[in-house]
Amino acid sequence: MQSTYVKVKTIMDETAASTTYFAAAARPNTSFTMANTAFASTHNGGGAVITATTAGASDSGKTVTLTGTDLNGVAQTEEITLPGSATTTAGTKYFLTVTSAEMSAQPAANVSLGFNNSRGMGMFAGRTALKGFTCCSGGTAGDVKFNSTSALTSSSTPFMQYRTNGSADNETHFNIPAPGILCVDGLTVTYTLDNIDQMNVLYNG
Repeated sequence: MQSTYVKVKTIMDETAASTTYFAAAARPNTSFTMANTAFASTHNGGGAVITATTAGASDSGKTVTLTGTDLNGVAQTEEITLPGSATTTAGTKYFLTVTSAEMSAQPAANVSLGFNNSRGMGMFAGRTALKGFTCCSGGTAGDVKFNSTSALTSSSTPFMQYRTNGSADNETHFNIPAPGILCVDGLTVTYTLDNIDQMNVLYNG
């Protein structure tokens, strides 16, 4: 009988959110000048939801169009509509890279681009199976979400959730009986910063 081996990816991202990581506050007529186009190595291969922070109250309805890749490296775009107030507005898609950002019209006040505490990592883009995981809880209790969809957003319904207990570095192990949980449309894991300190996810791929 042929043996079937599993693969593993480690999620370990404790990097604080930033409102200016991808683009400093400015009033671009069209394209933002990108400060970064990929997440730093401290994210350990993970991504996040992108934010646009406005400094004024006169840009309601103007949009920022993001171009980049999703958590599995597949090309995607997203449009964030600015509000009529000085605030931070989050998108809904998870990005691994943001290669460009375009304003629909020049903003009246400065706009910057960053990322929030909604984090995620792609395990495998194609058909796979979740085999199990180990998890070290972060200091805040919260849900780790396991997703299998080609159109992942922060409001997507996961096929499984695991709740951490909020006791930092408390470790648990979760073994799934063979042949595992089938993930037809790939496997991604999403969570909120500080819900986990580290997670090892086992899958076929």
